[in-house]
Amino acid sequence: MSARESLLDTFPGRVFIKDLLRFRGSGGLPPTAFAGEVCPEHLIRHATDAVGRYLYSDGCDEVADLDVNEPEIQAFDTAALEALAQLATFGSPQIHQGMISELRAPSIRNRQRLNTVPDGAFWTSTPITDHEDSWTVSGENLRRDHPRWEVHFDATAVRLARIDSARDWIDLIESNPVTVDGCKCPNWPAIAQSWDAIHLSPAGLLLAYPTISMTPFTTTDGSGYAHSHAGPYASVGDWSAVSTAWLHEPPNVEFKRVEA
Repeated sequence: MSARESLLDTFPGRVFIKDLLRFRGSGGLPPTAFAGEVCPEHLIRHATDAVGRYLYSDGCDEVADLDVNEPEIQAFDTAALEALAQLATFGSPQIHQGMISELRAPSIRNRQRLNTVPDGAFWTSTPITDHEDSWTVSGENLRRDHPRWEVHFDATAVRLARIDSARDWIDLIESNPVTVDGCKCPNWPAIAQSWDAIHLSPAGLLLAYPTISMTPFTTTDGSGYAHSHAGPYASVGDWSAVSTAWLHEPPNVEFKRVEA
């Protein structure tokens, strides 16, 4: 993760910091000690909720007056980034939600409209507890009538691109870009020539958006979804949760159904 990036540079990052401050309460532990005590489940929940409030609600307005020069706010930024960097969110197993009869090799395509999700990918989420994963905590794209599966694979054989920062996301796009509506997006079929999987970590989930200083919030619908595509690079807003897009079949893959 780039040391120059800050959660205070993006709207989701600021909402996340404000939530941690509220979660700690007044007169609590110092920022570094507090952030180190927050469990992975809560960190991922807060990160996912912050992104949801930015994309679909009034999260931008919530933090418009946040004093980013206040020493405690800056200390929370540093401590939170360190805590996020310690999270191990990619490894075997991952979780897949849906019906599986036979895993077919992904057939990767770009979508026709401005959208940064690779069409045709096989998707997995990160297990958090015995019953929760990074999809269940987000509530996105879930069908409760579908089973959940542990996806076991040889993690050492995966050509993995991790998105831990805005710089990681921009570098991935610039390696094989395509421009849609004036915004640069990943050219997924070309990227699939080099990578087996793209993993969006909690830090990347909060950082890979237009910076506030370069792309002020000017949309009028009350949400930040349009803002997430307003910079020179489309953001990861279409992912909206910690997850992995598989562009090729996981190596030596085996499935084990997760019992409810």
